[in-house]
Amino acid sequence: MTVDLYQTSLHYAAAYDELSADGVTPRPHWAHLMESLREIGPEELGRRWGRAERRIRENGITYNIYSDPLGANRPWKIDILPLLISANEWRYIEAGIIQRAQLMSLLLEDLYGSQNLVAEGHFPAALLYANPAFLRPLVGVPVPAHSYLHMLAVDLARSPDGQWWVLADRTQAPSGSGYALENRTIVSDVLPNLFRTSNVLRLAPFFRAQREALTSLAQRNNPRIVLLTPGPFNETYFEHSYTARYLGFTLVEGADLTVRDRCVYLKTVDGLEQVDVILRRVDDSFCDPLELRSDSLLGVPGLVDAIVAGNVKVANALGSGLIETAAVIPFLPGLSRHLLGEKLKLPSVATWWCGQEYALDWVLNHLDSVVVKPAFPSRGMEPVFGAELPHAEKGKFAEKLRAHPYEYVAQEQIALSTAPVWDHGRLNSRSVVLRTYVLNTGSGWTAIPGGLVRVAEAEGSVVSMQRGGHSKDVWVLWDGPVDTFSLLHPRNEPVELRRVSRGVPSSVADNVFWLGRYVERAENIARILRPMISRVRRADEAELGCLIRLHSCLESRHSKLPKAKDRRPTSLELEQEMISLMTDVKRPDSLASTLAEVSRVGGNVRERLSADMMFLIGQLRDSIVVEPGTPFLEYPAMLTSCLELLSAFSGMERENINRGLGWLFLTTGRRLERAIYLTRQLREITAPLAEQDWSLLECLLEVADSSMTYRTRYYTTLQPLAVLDVLMADETNPRSLDFQLSHLVDLYQKLPRHLPDDSQAMRDALALLRNFDLRELTYPLPNGASTGNGSEGLSRLERFLRDLEQLLPSWSNNLSSRYFSHARTLPIAIGQ
Repeated sequence: MTVDLYQTSLHYAAAYDELSADGVTPRPHWAHLMESLREIGPEELGRRWGRAERRIRENGITYNIYSDPLGANRPWKIDILPLLISANEWRYIEAGIIQRAQLMSLLLEDLYGSQNLVAEGHFPAALLYANPAFLRPLVGVPVPAHSYLHMLAVDLARSPDGQWWVLADRTQAPSGSGYALENRTIVSDVLPNLFRTSNVLRLAPFFRAQREALTSLAQRNNPRIVLLTPGPFNETYFEHSYTARYLGFTLVEGADLTVRDRCVYLKTVDGLEQVDVILRRVDDSFCDPLELRSDSLLGVPGLVDAIVAGNVKVANALGSGLIETAAVIPFLPGLSRHLLGEKLKLPSVATWWCGQEYALDWVLNHLDSVVVKPAFPSRGMEPVFGAELPHAEKGKFAEKLRAHPYEYVAQEQIALSTAPVWDHGRLNSRSVVLRTYVLNTGSGWTAIPGGLVRVAEAEGSVVSMQRGGHSKDVWVLWDGPVDTFSLLHPRNEPVELRRVSRGVPSSVADNVFWLGRYVERAENIARILRPMISRVRRADEAELGCLIRLHSCLESRHSKLPKAKDRRPTSLELEQEMISLMTDVKRPDSLASTLAEVSRVGGNVRERLSADMMFLIGQLRDSIVVEPGTPFLEYPAMLTSCLELLSAFSGMERENINRGLGWLFLTTGRRLERAIYLTRQLREITAPLAEQDWSLLECLLEVADSSMTYRTRYYTTLQPLAVLDVLMADETNPRSLDFQLSHLVDLYQKLPRHLPDDSQAMRDALALLRNFDLRELTYPLPNGASTGNGSEGLSRLERFLRDLEQLLPSWSNNLSSRYFSHARTLPIAIGQ
């Protein structure tokens, strides 16, 4: 096997200082920045940075650290000072990473094609056939623009002698370019004069080239291009959303796409739209559960078949993760001479694949100076720093390496260069790693001028965003004219007015529909619980029975109360049930659990909601938090506070949200959920109440927030038929059943592609409701005569409400099937 047996080790002591060679005088290309910072002063810098941090929070710029309690809500951390790179130094880096991209592309082309490199001994067979990232279904399949790589990310570090070295390559779904763009936007806003006078190379031309390259892959006008994301819980979800908006692409998850007749389609509320190009941020093996990883919930079933048929282009091509391993690095110098006929311009940090006997021996003899990693990243092993292993553990670890040497790779541990960071009004030094990007334009390769710098959280710590690190912008200080193009529209030029947005993806409509339902469900639970909690401790036997009937309106499947056929619950049991129903987050039907669902589905579409709306949703999530020992008397006030927040949500829905398709599904969900709860509550009145149960009427009016409406018409005289009229038949009461059904009819007709049968089913239900003339019914009154006609009318009304309670979920299922999952729908009608 032809390999490079000699690799230069980096034996230097002190880390390279990016700012100064002697610790006092700034390097020439740093002088202007440092002088400008002195002129601005620490107080003004602090004020500007405070404004930038507010912008980060308000714009929802986040990075999800999985072990962080903030999770997906953790703000993105950025340093105010950019890393500066001179023009000549950038030319050297640019030439090296472009050559590397060409080499990586040719390597993938061979490994998924003729595999001559393996046959001729230039590449180890074990690194190909034993690698889980080698996707055999993709062997021989043509790739977009004859390149497996649309974009390559290269991690660079500077050694103590000032030389740039490659640490790693990211070949399957490179992340971070969107954060680099956001960093540039923030830092240039904080230091506008400095940015303007430093002649910094702009990033926008790189993203323009990316958009043009992806558009050209479709080979038709107005192609549908989507960015495939793993979803809101992914660590870099904000970047996916930001990049999609900046490039003008549709952000989708796997469930948003479907494969029909070997073509990929986007599910939208307007119907299926064929997808031409997928820019993916999902790892290779998760992209198709049919052909690749069967347990994946992130991919698109049948995607591989659509790729093989040539009906969709995917960037980066599936299978490109094959060489996203440090084990490839030792072979790159020889491969460069063989495939490109030239020496590798940008060296890699010394790396040894333990699958070679000489490499394994070297690693075992120099364990204190290397970092051992998995040769196949999917193995999920954390890096092992040999110098940090206890003496007793080194022997065991060495035996582990000898047992399966081909599964491990070792890299020399180097001292990373340091750069100045702004830290509470003063400058400190932190270790940095530069990630830069190379793009395949279809006619050549271009590099982003700079990239994303990752900064260690503390002096001496590992550079890792998942371990609390933060980021920097990179300024390439050019020595010639700079292209000032921006994809953002110039402020001094008129824009074309438009009021129509592109199609709404089905998953977005699904999430806002359920956001509406969960918000309304939470409000109904809170409104039912509040009168119960305020009365339960002073209730007599009759009122206790009314509270139990009110509780039954929730139809809780997780109730802790004894069954009615066994015995009647005690007031203490009912009290404990209400506490559980209010605070138990593990109980699916509880108020706390429902508010958690509000937060979850709201987070799924947070890029489409205002900052005020997301802030309110966060407050709702935290509104029902009970500490041990909280007095029971504080629970009603907590419910009132929760209802105030829910009322604020209703106000935002009515006054702040554009009346587009998203709003239509949101408010449809709310009306539907309110109608379902109203049918349950009204059924409690259709069965004649005994005199001692009439206090239930007062509770039902309070739950529906209709007590004042009732009193203005009937004063304090409670009558069942009058309550029915207010809560069921009053067309002017926004809490009545008639109001919900009539609005559902109007809302459904505004949806695209609505079904006449479903529309007619809701119209029929509304007509049947209005056919009940409550003035013709006779309700049994205390000490009063009753007639058979009244009782028969109440029975018909009770049957109608039961049929309606079955119709509403089936109508909802049809709506979901048509607009969210795009499955076949069936005609429905009341009584079926």
